[in-house]
Amino acid sequence: MEDNELDIDSLVEKYENMQALGKNIYLDADEFAMLIEYYSGEGDQEEAETLVEEGLKIHPGSALLMLAKAKILILSTKYEEALDYLRYSSNDSDIDYALLKIEALLHLSEFDEVEKLSIKILDRDLPEEDFYYFITEVGYLLNDVDKFNRAIAYLEESLKINNSNTDVIVDLAYAYEMKGDMIKAIEYNDQLLDIDPYSFDAWVNIGKLYSMNEQHDKAIEAFDFALTIREDDMAAMKMKALSLYLNENVEESIKLFRKCLSLSPHDESVYDSLLEAYAALELYDEMDNIIDLKESLFGSAGIIAKRASVYISKQEYEKAKDLFLQITESDKKTFDYYLLEGELAFNENDFITAEAAYIKASLISEENEDVLDRLANVCVAQEKYIEAANYLEELLDLAPDFPTAKSRLAFIRFEIGSKEPFDEIMQQFSDDELRLLLSMLMGNDISDYDDYDRGKILTRLNEARENRVLFKNIKY
Repeated sequence: MEDNELDIDSLVEKYENMQALGKNIYLDADEFAMLIEYYSGEGDQEEAETLVEEGLKIHPGSALLMLAKAKILILSTKYEEALDYLRYSSNDSDIDYALLKIEALLHLSEFDEVEKLSIKILDRDLPEEDFYYFITEVGYLLNDVDKFNRAIAYLEESLKINNSNTDVIVDLAYAYEMKGDMIKAIEYNDQLLDIDPYSFDAWVNIGKLYSMNEQHDKAIEAFDFALTIREDDMAAMKMKALSLYLNENVEESIKLFRKCLSLSPHDESVYDSLLEAYAALELYDEMDNIIDLKESLFGSAGIIAKRASVYISKQEYEKAKDLFLQITESDKKTFDYYLLEGELAFNENDFITAEAAYIKASLISEENEDVLDRLANVCVAQEKYIEAANYLEELLDLAPDFPTAKSRLAFIRFEIGSKEPFDEIMQQFSDDELRLLLSMLMGNDISDYDDYDRGKILTRLNEARENRVLFKNIKY
């Protein structure tokens, strides 16, 4: 390895000296290839392209340089041009050429052609080394274009041949994460730890995955292991602090966020995280202090809206409105501005303005759980129950345990009166939750239904729903 590094260093020095002296460049094809790979790896694509063209002038039939040109075209995202060049110049029996064709075809969404070419290669009696190389590289390429199911098939086959290839394991963990299968993603990160128990990246990934899977205790443990390896890693500390917050250990979360702030006072995201944590504990003076500190470091952009949001948290709406009217034009059309506008309008029962503001906020921050919650509320206030139900269903898809969302959807389905959607949401409730829901709808004590089994509770709930439909038909 060291000899190769010395070779490339001396070759680069030789090449750059020739350039500086204005001498004609003459190198062997393999020397051109080494220089092309070097400059491409350094991110100097322009120099790499120059070397490709110069090399092909001197060695026009070099398969090595033709391969390098195809790589340069693909790196430049010139996929159609690369494919045309490969069709003209390639040797179908060469695996590297086949892989470049597959890469270009994938980026052109020619998936059927990829499958045909892959089968053609795999049908050959390849040596195990070539077979392994091919399926592994195809797996990587499929991952790059978000074809995760096919990538997993290739990479898991690759892992059967060599179960210690950490790059393959990392890509498998990534593919399963993108598919939403956090358990399998965690399993593959655990395999990384079997190979290297001190892998910082693996511990961080496991913590992140557990957090995404709402297993916050395990996430905190994983981040603790990561932080024993890199004690002051800012990203790991912030993720642990967030997991503490989500695990309802807000005070410990604040302590860790404060440590992050002391280590990296110019990380703006920490200020916003602390504001959210202080709001959860209703520590309004601390919120004001953080806003003051943020303004002193980052300027006044967005600060008025932040101050107004503190007054909203304290339900001091007039003071919030006074600040809202002071927001400058440059700070409008932001997420915080629209959310504030919606809150103030909702408080004044101006539901049309509130809904419009929340929709604008949702366009800036898509799939924001709090905004979906507010949109559901404002639709209920306008008796737009179908729209409210749609927002709550979207919210539950994102956050199945979002507070009160399931029960509110049940009430809305009850109000709408349609049997099938009502039955569908009922299936998501435990027996005790159904008893509580029935007691609220009927105005009775929950103990009145202690001896009801699930079937009887559902029967009574459907009777109540049907009576509600009948009442509404008579009324209107």
